[in-house]
Amino acid sequence: GTAYANYIHGSGVYAYASEGTNNPPFYNPKLAMNCGGNDCTMIHWGQQAHVPTPWDSPLLYYTRYRNCGNGIIQYDMAMYHFGKTTQTFTYFNTPWTGVRTSTFPHMMLSDTFGNLYDKHPLNNFPSDRNADQLRNMDTTGGFTTFAEQVSIPPYETPFCVDSTNPSNWYYCDDATAPATLERFAFDVKVSNSAQATGHWQSYGLTTGSTVRMRWCQLSSAMTQGNGGWGSPGRVVVITNENTGDAFESDFVIHYCWSDNYTYMSANETSTWINAKFPLGSAIRVAYKDTSGLPPDQQGALTFVHGQNDEFDGSLPYYYSKSRLRFGLTNANRDGTVFTTNFMGYLRNEEVYYSRKFMVTDVLSNMEQVGNDLKTEAYEEVVSAGARGSGESITLYTSDGSLFFGAGIGTEACPETIVVCQGNSSPTSQTPRPLFYIQCGSNTVVTHDPYTDPYSGSVPSDNGFKRPYQCQLDEFDTTKTGRASWKLLGFFADDACASLEQHSTYVSDYCEQRTPSASPSMVSSDIPSVVSSSSPSKVASSIPTVTASNTPTITASLSPSKVTSSTPTITASDIPTITSSISPSKVASSTPSITASDIPTITSSISPSQAELCGTNPASTPNNGICEAGEDCTNSPNDCYGELDGKPQRRFCCHGGSSSLVAYGTLCTDSRCSSSSSSSSSGCNLSNDPVTWCCGDGVCAGGGETSNNCPQDCSTNNPVTTPAPTVVVTTAAPTLSSPVVTTAAPTPPTGGCFGRNAWCSSNGECCSGNCKNNGKCA
Repeated sequence: GTAYANYIHGSGVYAYASEGTNNPPFYNPKLAMNCGGNDCTMIHWGQQAHVPTPWDSPLLYYTRYRNCGNGIIQYDMAMYHFGKTTQTFTYFNTPWTGVRTSTFPHMMLSDTFGNLYDKHPLNNFPSDRNADQLRNMDTTGGFTTFAEQVSIPPYETPFCVDSTNPSNWYYCDDATAPATLERFAFDVKVSNSAQATGHWQSYGLTTGSTVRMRWCQLSSAMTQGNGGWGSPGRVVVITNENTGDAFESDFVIHYCWSDNYTYMSANETSTWINAKFPLGSAIRVAYKDTSGLPPDQQGALTFVHGQNDEFDGSLPYYYSKSRLRFGLTNANRDGTVFTTNFMGYLRNEEVYYSRKFMVTDVLSNMEQVGNDLKTEAYEEVVSAGARGSGESITLYTSDGSLFFGAGIGTEACPETIVVCQGNSSPTSQTPRPLFYIQCGSNTVVTHDPYTDPYSGSVPSDNGFKRPYQCQLDEFDTTKTGRASWKLLGFFADDACASLEQHSTYVSDYCEQRTPSASPSMVSSDIPSVVSSSSPSKVASSIPTVTASNTPTITASLSPSKVTSSTPTITASDIPTITSSISPSKVASSTPSITASDIPTITSSISPSQAELCGTNPASTPNNGICEAGEDCTNSPNDCYGELDGKPQRRFCCHGGSSSLVAYGTLCTDSRCSSSSSSSSSGCNLSNDPVTWCCGDGVCAGGGETSNNCPQDCSTNNPVTTPAPTVVVTTAAPTLSSPVVTTAAPTPPTGGCFGRNAWCSSNGECCSGNCKNNGKCA
């Protein structure tokens, strides 16, 4: 039978006009997205690239980009295998990426000492015969850089021939080649061999610029061109060593096709070449413009991938070390491919996760930033739920309703029925994603993303999968619709089966059914189903169905259907906002905010006074709380940090949700409450200003002191601001220093720290292994 590739693509389905995937393209459906501040996170359903296909795709792709400042982007990638079968995936690009060759023609690898060097020449991708372009990460310095214009050495072909049998060729760095190799050299084999070709049309080259020549004679073809031979940005000059005549080529298509033809672009015609390169001419190849630019005057892009420190031979999800794979494409694509390969297993109900970095800066800074960040990059495979379950998700509906919604965490959803409960992250108890799929006016809620909303089932199509087609109605037999998918959360199998086909998801379903915490400024035309906890300021035109717990400030235009039980005989615990028409018979325990027009019969315990409120900035220095805008460098009395020693052990606590400080660490990290800290006793991740009111029982500091609010601030005098404690640190970070805000490490469990938590000894880790990079294995 026919063999079908099981290849789940990172972008979507290849464009096939016959399948309708070319217009519009069918990219991986976006299931969820959350962007704000410095972060942007997306979840996509990965698609089989070659369609139609009998293969399922049970992979969800998680991608998060975090702007760490100073040109550093943290790239987090995860794949979740949600399938029910035991299908195992064994080859991964994590990620597949690259650069435009004409922009960054130079690729620079790092050696194990952390020094960059130009990978030259760079051959085509895939590099099946060039082991030099398949490298284990542990043979590098943990990062790879692409640069604009590096100085390059004289050209030297990567091909060699056996001196005892010159028709046999090898890559010169082939360890299995004979010891009798010598560098391959061109010479003219036949008179008048140069001929014009039409290859310029296929490779996007200048019209009429391609030629072929009989300049080689081998036992097998060198079918691939070579990037060092004039890929965009690397023009070569081809010279007749006998006469000095020369022409230029900016792209070599084939070194030696059909055993003896060289195909390339040329800035001269075939007639000119035949006249200037007669039979027997020796040919020299040299690069044009090889001087390059100073490192501090050219831009660069660096991928920080780490050195695969996780691989130690004992982890069950590895079958080999992770590696790099790279190479050039043709002139049409103008790209240099670069990917990292996770060489391991991903089984059903498992998660693959990796963290890497992308850096833009001048070339002169790249070694520093690459060496600083490489120990922060890592990868792992864990079972669903091993790193937490996220937040709880509850789906709600009501009797006889075709609508439903979701509540997150403890969010209330009044007057509803609980359908099912799950989580925002997969766990062993809630492993299955639940999809809400729409096609036109048809909807379905299902665990199977291939379900057609119109039929409520997975189309048979003779066993082939076509998720890019869906049926709009009974007349749409050719299935011209395009579905959309939404991820509702993760649930146990069939836990939400009572949500019938055609149920409609409403994103603010619970918000619509929850009474406002504060009164409306304008009355509703229709009464609320549930009475408000606070009175409306303007009377409703229609009375509420049930009596309010608190009376309205202004009388209703129509009376309530249920009367109040009895008027109040005793005073309210909370003063009225406006004065009573008649005085209370018993004095209020708390003074009214506004004085009554008529005096009370019994005097108040405390006189009336105006409410005292104010707003403090998001951060107040030297109050013992690490707040937004504060970190260990500008507020050492509030935020702890260690900026000495090895880079992988440094950290700088900060408040707020993010910070651009070097070695930034959220103040929720256990290290931030170290006893070594002079006064850091609190952490505030909010970026909002602090609002306070006298009488709320909290002394906020700032504008609230013992002078103006003694009931909250018990001391006799305002808090004295302590003098800052001097903290000795290393030199201020340079432009290329790491600027990464990381999540708090795994909290101690049973007296030990989990994987990737910071450690200083083996005994601190649950695994019993504190690695050389200062993190638990």
